[in-house]
Amino acid sequence: MTFGESDLDLLRRTAAGGTRFLVSTHIHPDPDAIGSVLAARELLLRLGADPALILHDEVPARCRVLPGADQIVRYSAGTMREVFRAAMVLDAGSLSRIGDVESLIAPDAFIFNLDHHLSNDRFGTVNFVDLESSATAELLYLLCREAGLPLSPSLADNLFAGLLTDTGRFRHTNTSPRVFRIAAELAAAGAGVTRITNSMYFDVPAVDVLSMGAIYSTLELFEDGQISTMFARLDHLVEDPDNVVDLALAIRGVQVAALFSETPEGTVRVSLRSRLHVNVAAIAERFGGGGHEKAAGFRTRGTLESVRERLLPVLQAAARTGAQKPELETI
Repeated sequence: MTFGESDLDLLRRTAAGGTRFLVSTHIHPDPDAIGSVLAARELLLRLGADPALILHDEVPARCRVLPGADQIVRYSAGTMREVFRAAMVLDAGSLSRIGDVESLIAPDAFIFNLDHHLSNDRFGTVNFVDLESSATAELLYLLCREAGLPLSPSLADNLFAGLLTDTGRFRHTNTSPRVFRIAAELAAAGAGVTRITNSMYFDVPAVDVLSMGAIYSTLELFEDGQISTMFARLDHLVEDPDNVVDLALAIRGVQVAALFSETPEGTVRVSLRSRLHVNVAAIAERFGGGGHEKAAGFRTRGTLESVRERLLPVLQAAARTGAQKPELETI
């Protein structure tokens, strides 16, 4: 992607002189979202802005190792009254995806929308949306380069975290030659490749391992072994459900995997993974969620069993036909 000179100039002018800048991302943030927020903070600081990092949810435990993570504040209703006239929203397909933080943005605010999802509705004053980027972190890397900003070790760390996780450790189909070139540059700039990879994937609490055994015992296969489903009860929640659903997809013959997790809020979180022709993002969007073609999710009301009953026919149709946007009744 190339960034229009006028858009870059607008970003520079808006940031200059200590402008207060809200920086936020989608609810239930993943490492690409967190890494991008932290990278955007460094970018804005270098451009002269005063960024405030406010998220609807807490920083996930595995992301707390990232430089600057302690600067992120969770939104608190009734205690946050500042209204921002400039905002940078990252990795979110719509403004409503940032949750209650949306209430802090003035109606006439300049909004810089940086994202790489097909579902993005171009809600910003300026929209840096690049569907060819594997991660929002990749898009931010390109923006920093085009703006002529050098890579610091902390910037490299945060960008690498997003790149690593949104490509599934460089194994998803969005892993382009450019991704490897960028990863090499980030490593050369000081990214802690081993430290970040261990934090993202290999720093698992013992209780999670015990819970995984209980979750794996709920495994069921459908459609001649092409679909796998698992249930995570409230007392078997794990810090990173991606590790569980990824293994469900690794089963020989499985084309789409679904993990149904109870949440403390009383909803069911559905994590979807696929390979080959099944577009789980299109499915998740119809349930009010979103994500990537091969990794997506949504939350809805119901029991684990009732949500699976509603979703399973759609997964079966997708596995049979390879339809990119299977028909689904809106919940």
